[in-house]
Amino acid sequence: MSFQKFIEYIFYTRRRLVQNLIDGKASRMDLIVNSTVHTPVIVSFGSAGLNGSIKGVGFIPKRQFLTDTLESIMSALKRNLSEKDKLRLLLRELYDFKKVDFLKLSSIELAKKHTWTNLRENPIATLVFYTPPSTSYEIRAKVTIHENDIYWKLVNAIHDLFHGFRGEEKWRETPVYIFHISEIYDNSVDKMGEKLEVPKSFSG
Repeated sequence: MSFQKFIEYIFYTRRRLVQNLIDGKASRMDLIVNSTVHTPVIVSFGSAGLNGSIKGVGFIPKRQFLTDTLESIMSALKRNLSEKDKLRLLLRELYDFKKVDFLKLSSIELAKKHTWTNLRENPIATLVFYTPPSTSYEIRAKVTIHENDIYWKLVNAIHDLFHGFRGEEKWRETPVYIFHISEIYDNSVDKMGEKLEVPKSFSG
């Protein structure tokens, strides 16, 4: 039950926001709550010191869906889609429960400072999510860095779909992290650090 509660938090909160934006029903509170689910503190340690950085994270598809998803996003980048059509694409490609790999999260590195230094030396991170007043999750993960593969292309393409297409050449300046989740803890007030049992079927 606890893992299902985590999926409700990290997946369905965001999926509902996308649907509400499409339907014109998103409230200010929807946007505030979603921002806390999208931007955890990423904790790393290396020669840059013990560091905590707020970064946006997102889902990626299971392996068998990566190529088709990348093709859909790349095609969309070349067309002048409306914001709602972009959201519909997001809903179809990245918020389909059957497609998502729930044991991987992605992030794009825009700053190349403390987190970048630490994760290249010590590819382990903790992601801390907190939604007031009492919901919190801690994810411990191994990190892989991607600079010229399908993960790198996909995450950069998703970023640019909503923030403006920079051109593929500019992507060389923005590596991608994939967080391979190894442990999840429910740090909410009523759980106080309860470790979740994670079904292997949620990864692909």
